[in-house]
Amino acid sequence: MLIQHSVIIRKPLEEVEAYLTDISNNCVWQDDVTESGVLTDGAIGRGTKAYEVRSIMNFSLRSEWEVTEYHPGRSFSFTSTSSVAPYEGTFDLEAVDKSTKVTFSFTIFHSGFNALFDPFMNGIFSPRFRKNLENLMTILEKS
Repeated sequence: MLIQHSVIIRKPLEEVEAYLTDISNNCVWQDDVTESGVLTDGAIGRGTKAYEVRSIMNFSLRSEWEVTEYHPGRSFSFTSTSSVAPYEGTFDLEAVDKSTKVTFSFTIFHSGFNALFDPFMNGIFSPRFRKNLENLMTILEKS
């Protein structure tokens, strides 16, 4: 199940990227994230490990993930290492005039019987992810 949304943030790409790659900010701009942090030392890059605790339908779910690709000024990707369902995601960044286009792509991998729940899961996650990107835009544009 693939979910993808984009927003234009009226801030320079460097500022948007710095905010997004500070994992501790995830619980600020993502409504359903109650806790987030990095599990490894050093600057974000390929191999950085992090975690999030999400509140989904009144359940707290912790997942851990690892940065699989990081192209400064362009994108970073991650994949789950410990989660209820395997997932991967990518933030693509593009300078547009004096703004930044952020495109978030997220895939949850279901198979067999669980794949039947994809339409239901999409109905839950897609609006949340869209709202989270809008929160990101609002926070950064006010700063």
